[in-house]
Amino acid sequence: MKFFQQDFDDIKGSNNPDIINDFIIKLSENPNKEQLKYLKYLIDNLDTQILNKITLNLIYALGELGNLTSLDENYLNFIHETYLHSDRWIRNEIIQAIDKISKKSHLNENIVLLIGGALNDDYPPIKINTLKVLLNLKQVPDLVFTNIFYVLNSKDSAVLEGCRRALEKIHLETSKLFSLLNQLDNYKILKPRAIRSLLLIQFKSIINLESFREIIGSSNWDNNFKEKYFTEIDTFQRILIKNM
Repeated sequence: MKFFQQDFDDIKGSNNPDIINDFIIKLSENPNKEQLKYLKYLIDNLDTQILNKITLNLIYALGELGNLTSLDENYLNFIHETYLHSDRWIRNEIIQAIDKISKKSHLNENIVLLIGGALNDDYPPIKINTLKVLLNLKQVPDLVFTNIFYVLNSKDSAVLEGCRRALEKIHLETSKLFSLLNQLDNYKILKPRAIRSLLLIQFKSIINLESFREIIGSSNWDNNFKEKYFTEIDTFQRILIKNM
């Protein structure tokens, strides 16, 4: 710690982002929860222009420290605000940091909403890393599922694999799945390919699949969408029977 304290004293009054970045990189290589005070000082006191030039390394360091200890609201708020005005490379680093932080910290509402929004990002690595974050959440808010359903329409195999792992971890009961699809007309989001993927992930038995069909049949969904789901259910049911 004396080593870091001496280094910190040397850069404390510096306006050189390269020197500050070197300090943060050293800190990240040997993370210790006591080092949070150094990051706090940088976040609270550096000029915005300099802060922008050290953001990538600062976020990485917060992720490394957040993997060791719980972070308080101030750090989570900084991460949230930074995400809102960052380019895709920093956004991706933020999502990876949140993945680490979520293992030790309770994520506040702003961060959870950020995760939901990140699922709609055009940059595939952000989608994939966001789906990894979902594996760490004890509970996924209903509103996030709207974006998960959009992700299921992806043709990217890595994105779909991440979605499969997330949904299997969440493990939705049949009634809950229908409720989520019913909310905000989410059932209209899924294309036939995505319906197929969802059935494959969610249903391992004909009994549960038939129950899902009956719930859809008695719903007030638009008839043309009912038929799309019935077509995919029929196909998947034949596959299940064949594999029995």
